[in-house]
Amino acid sequence: MNKVELKVNHLIKTSNRMQSYDGKEVSYIVQYLESLGIKKEDVISFIDKPRDTDEDNPEQLGNIKKACETAWSKITHGDKVFVIVDSDTDGYTSASILINYLKRVFPSIDIQYKLHPGKEHGIVLKDIPEDRQLIFVPDAGSNNYEEQEELVRQGKTVIILDHHEVDNYRDTGAILVNNQFSPHFDNKYMSGAGVVYMFIKMMDQLYFPGTKTYEDYRDLAAIGIIADAMNMTSLGNNYLAYYGLKNIKNQFIKEVAIKQAHGIKNPNILTKIDVAFYIAPIINGVIRGGEPEDKEAVFKAMCTENSSEEVPHTWRGVTTYETIYQNAARLAANAKSRQDAQKKKAFEWLCGKIREEQHDNDNVIIATLNSAESKKINPNFTGLIAMELVKEFNRPALVLRETEYEGRHVFGGSGRNGNFYGLPDLKDFLHKTGVYYAEGHANAFGAFLLPEEVEKLREKANTELNPLAFETVYDVDYIFKDNYDIDYQMLFQMASYDELWGNSIPQPKFAFTINYGKTDILIMGKDRSSIKIKANDIDFVAFKNKALAEQLINTPFGTAKIVGRPQLNEWQGNFKLQIMIDDIEISPREPEQKQDTLFSLI
Repeated sequence: MNKVELKVNHLIKTSNRMQSYDGKEVSYIVQYLESLGIKKEDVISFIDKPRDTDEDNPEQLGNIKKACETAWSKITHGDKVFVIVDSDTDGYTSASILINYLKRVFPSIDIQYKLHPGKEHGIVLKDIPEDRQLIFVPDAGSNNYEEQEELVRQGKTVIILDHHEVDNYRDTGAILVNNQFSPHFDNKYMSGAGVVYMFIKMMDQLYFPGTKTYEDYRDLAAIGIIADAMNMTSLGNNYLAYYGLKNIKNQFIKEVAIKQAHGIKNPNILTKIDVAFYIAPIINGVIRGGEPEDKEAVFKAMCTENSSEEVPHTWRGVTTYETIYQNAARLAANAKSRQDAQKKKAFEWLCGKIREEQHDNDNVIIATLNSAESKKINPNFTGLIAMELVKEFNRPALVLRETEYEGRHVFGGSGRNGNFYGLPDLKDFLHKTGVYYAEGHANAFGAFLLPEEVEKLREKANTELNPLAFETVYDVDYIFKDNYDIDYQMLFQMASYDELWGNSIPQPKFAFTINYGKTDILIMGKDRSSIKIKANDIDFVAFKNKALAEQLINTPFGTAKIVGRPQLNEWQGNFKLQIMIDDIEISPREPEQKQDTLFSLI
């Protein structure tokens, strides 16, 4: 079992004067949220519902009125519109919010869009038709200065609605609306979908007062923000997530949720975990691994409202008809399945290569692929595979292929990092090493290394970084010493707020040491690979873990050290507290001897 450490801001047992709200005990959940940096006066927005004052004010975004006034003027005068669609879930939701809204409030608008064929980002000049006069770039484009200048030189109007950091800003004549570049806009954690949502809200306020059409796109804004792993302790993000996920309007998203029924309880009301694990991966899967017609079907479904159109689907000689939303959800799920299969094959091959070249114990895993080897890994999967390498080797990872960049022979690809306390910022480490290019997020970015820099980076990582810094450590919110130390109220409260968990508000983890006997063990499932251990009216459960099931069968009396997360299991209207096991260590224990009493001897 990996090392367990108690968080600095861990929970403290409350024996009396329990704090309650709306008839429910909330002392521990309040403690937990405050430990994450949420102010005491703001906790109510998370445990109950957001306040109206939590919603971000679009007027505080720089250039937003200018962008709205320009868009209104150009569209009402008949300018033809073009939308660039960025290649991830935030990009797709950003663009679909914009297109849906513009088509709805300007029924006669002439609007086109372009999907990137791969994982390209930003403005690609050749994709923009000559006859398009008003160009929208949602979720991208802030740093495409040369492309902006060329479009403006051609006489086009460019409106950028983005959230990425702005490097060395220069005025190109494009209108930049960007929360990072807006000193009076506090929410720096808003994604591209959120910025577009602010834009359409401002449009409503200026030109369609009282209509609140923008509210119909809260669901897409929330999904984009969550999919882009934005910080959910932000009051504005929490506001959009609460109201957006409680009322899913987009018919494509509903169909994806229905497709993912194995993990999603209600397709009309989603949680942040639903989006992160069951919605966003499906959309990203079709973006990375789908055929062009799959991507087109998905995006068309996302930005088509209330369509009764049906398309034929033939399976094993039988033809049925499905809506465009059902069709797109099926195509997306199939594309994700193909992606998973391709990724697994490429990942296993790459792990073999790393071990064969004896780089599996390096402090930073750097996989370089020559031209022939590059064909074994789809370039759209580079970041995904880098992340899988992080999990496999418990080390930061770079996956780089032989290519050309700015006329130079380089190895280019993606870098990924885990939650390692000894290396909190992988991109910064590369910058200090002096590599040719590394830009993006701190621990998820694109990189280009000159051939001679590869070995230099390996050597620096192996000499300057401590391997112990990459030890997996479970930071837990409380450690229960034995069966009798378990605080049921603490665990039940945490299990009751599953809608809270998301990026920067992680599901709490706890460590337990429990004694169990033979009658406390239940082996479940047709293949007998799932287990349940009972202790103090709490079930500790693990699914699809054959080795653990066999170990418990062979250790009928034991002590279990467990790290897990509390959840509520509902059955016929009744709720049962259970702990989902993340890690477990079992040691045998002698069964307790029955004590003789005076009555038993008579």
